[in-house]
Amino acid sequence: MEFIKKYKNFFSDVILNMIGFGIYIVAQQIFLLPILAKLVNDDIYSNIVLYISILNVICNTTGGELGNVRLVRDSEYKNKNIIGDFALLLVTISPIIAIIVFPVLIYLNYTVWGSLILVITILMANVRLYSTCYYRLEQKYNKVILQNVCYLAGIIISLILFYFYKNIYLLLFIPEFISVIYALKNSDLLKMKFAKTVEIIETIKKFIKLGTVSLLTNLMNYFDKFLIYPMFGATSVAVYYAVNSMSKITSLITTPISNVILSWVSNSKSQDSKLKILKGTLLSNIPVIIIVTLLTIPFTYIALRILYSQYLTDAIKLIIPIAITSGFGTAATLVKSVLLKFSNTNKLLFAYILYFCIFIGLGYFCSKSYGLTGFAIANMISKIILWGLFIVLLLVSKKEEA
Repeated sequence: MEFIKKYKNFFSDVILNMIGFGIYIVAQQIFLLPILAKLVNDDIYSNIVLYISILNVICNTTGGELGNVRLVRDSEYKNKNIIGDFALLLVTISPIIAIIVFPVLIYLNYTVWGSLILVITILMANVRLYSTCYYRLEQKYNKVILQNVCYLAGIIISLILFYFYKNIYLLLFIPEFISVIYALKNSDLLKMKFAKTVEIIETIKKFIKLGTVSLLTNLMNYFDKFLIYPMFGATSVAVYYAVNSMSKITSLITTPISNVILSWVSNSKSQDSKLKILKGTLLSNIPVIIIVTLLTIPFTYIALRILYSQYLTDAIKLIIPIAITSGFGTAATLVKSVLLKFSNTNKLLFAYILYFCIFIGLGYFCSKSYGLTGFAIANMISKIILWGLFIVLLLVSKKEEA
């Protein structure tokens, strides 16, 4: 009966987290970007896509990964009956982010005032992403839903204002502002204050290692936009992002599952439950790859026809390689959630560095020969290699835990 109860609770957590993350995906990928693509030219749209990519790379690496570190290290803090470090670290990295991002935005020809607003938007997004770790730790996924409802409401408000005033800088500022107010009121971020504990050094070490892994991961997820822009121009960025963003809606399923897996793994104590998690992750990989790939192909085509019809002719040849990339990327994401707890961080880091080098090399040479299609194929091959490396690490972890 206890196993049935845990099994039921797991899927309940996944569904609630899926709804919450789904609202965020709908807000950005169904409302914001497709509507915007019809209201602005390709140059403006590509600039917004590049900014969103910068925001996601920075925030997933810092706020998002700091939240994962808290999940992974929660047992150490509870065993010593201490609380602190994380609010202090979140505040400490904020000026570092500003110093890095502000000149990049100026270089991309944003105005000084606009760049300032965009930097503040990134800092608020960082708080929003970190705060979800508290909901996941406490398994209060209804708060993930409510926070993303706030984000969706902000997107709708910002689109209405953009229609009348054409101010691109407020497009993401408003949803992040509304979301961060909710986050500050409903997480323990303010309650934690700026306390420093004896665990801070180990936490910083873990954050640097996982942050480096996350940086490489997110660079690979979004770096294609930065490579495509100088090689093929603004229209190609718009076309590639249209296909890629539609295929990434499969993350509506995978991100919530991986988040719940990490929170459950963090709370698992018995050796038997750890082995079940490792074995279950291995057995689920091939079915996940097949299902996600087969579902992504027709879904991406339909979504492109409805939301990005202006790019359909150029985008259709990219659907299959990007769908296969999505299938292997989905499986790799689920495996990574388990490896964060059971595998040596240095091994993960090595896997991502190798992946990074392969992707850059293949991306350059395939693009030279086959253009945008070659770039998509290079991305696909690189993702398959990364998945293979993860499977090897998972098998090693299973052997060590047995």
